Amino acid sequence: MAIRYSVIIPTYNRAQQLLLTLTSFETQTYPKQLFEVIVADDGSTDGTKEMVEGFKASYPLTYVSHPEQRGRSAVRNLGMRRAKGMYIIFCDADFLVLPHFIKTVSRYHRKYPKSVLSGVPHSWDDAFTHYHPDFSVEEKEHCRSILTQSGLWNPGFETANEITPIITPEDVLHQTGALSKVVSPTRVPPSTQKQFASTDVAPWMLLVTRCVVIRRSHLIRVGGFNERFVLYGLEDWDLGYRLHRLKIPFYCIKEVVGYHQEHPTHLRGNVLNMENLRIMYETYGFHDSSLNLFALIPPSEDFETYKNTLRVLRRGLRSRLTRSSAMLLRRTLRMAAKQFYYHNNTPAYQQSLQVIKKKAEHRKSRVAQVLREMLVKSERLESNQNIS
Repeated sequence: MAIRYSVIIPTYNRAQQLLLTLTSFETQTYPKQLFEVIVADDGSTDGTKEMVEGFKASYPLTYVSHPEQRGRSAVRNLGMRRAKGMYIIFCDADFLVLPHFIKTVSRYHRKYPKSVLSGVPHSWDDAFTHYHPDFSVEEKEHCRSILTQSGLWNPGFETANEITPIITPEDVLHQTGALSKVVSPTRVPPSTQKQFASTDVAPWMLLVTRCVVIRRSHLIRVGGFNERFVLYGLEDWDLGYRLHRLKIPFYCIKEVVGYHQEHPTHLRGNVLNMENLRIMYETYGFHDSSLNLFALIPPSEDFETYKNTLRVLRRGLRSRLTRSSAMLLRRTLRMAAKQFYYHNNTPAYQQSLQVIKKKAEHRKSRVAQVLREMLVKSERLESNQNIS
């Protein structure tokens, strides 16, 4: 039978977490002959190759690699080139899937066959599957708290010099119940989770590569990930944005399908990498307010305000009474994005802000209020760039 789902797992020096993730695919209730797993290794030096090649999988498992690190986008594209399935599932090396994962994805695809399906925000909970000696002080305390509640805390963890397993492959394979004892509910606020699930504005932001499913023909059509994105940040939203421009719909899977294996925060990198944002502006220009707004409200810092600002702008443009203020808001966002990109600090930028501020001064609509807030942020943008 033909492969329907190709699971691509990019990895770099995550051998121990990856072992549990590969084991979790052994437990799938979906027919194993209908999916494959492709581990795309970005030059790991921790024995990942030997671990994967020695893993006795009951499903088709392929290992591909770069001889040296080339970045998150390039390694995902490497895996995609080996994929055979109609659908591609991008799954992080530290995302431990539940037995019903692919079966749930298949059920959603029967309802939304041409859509991008996202595992966020309902699969954001963490699991302390390992104790990492380079956890921050806060992370160590949080780990101790979760494991103490379940009776799994061992004081010896704190003196360990190497990553110490808490959950074993046998726990995952035989569903011993140990995993449920190390789960930590996400600390992402419910309001932020609600905004992620909402697709009325910027639906493409549902494309988060921890767990996302995309039709392979759609990926080929847009050319996969942009390999100019080497460092962490925005490479997934960039892909989502290109798919959105093809009018491909986005939906979230409204149930838990897996857990993120907690690891030191510093391994994640900068969520909003400034150089990557410049690449986006260079690629798409300054015509879209949803991108221009990144310069003033990084979604990773205030997702709710980011989305609500877009809603206010959209409603303002639709109303004859507020269209003028909405046009000024759109202009302000475009100016701020250009200021961020070009970093030229010309007097004309400040003068233009003052002109818009004067026009918005006595307007009372919600659009005008948001406009004034964005003007303040635009002035701070210039000030911050002057300091740097």
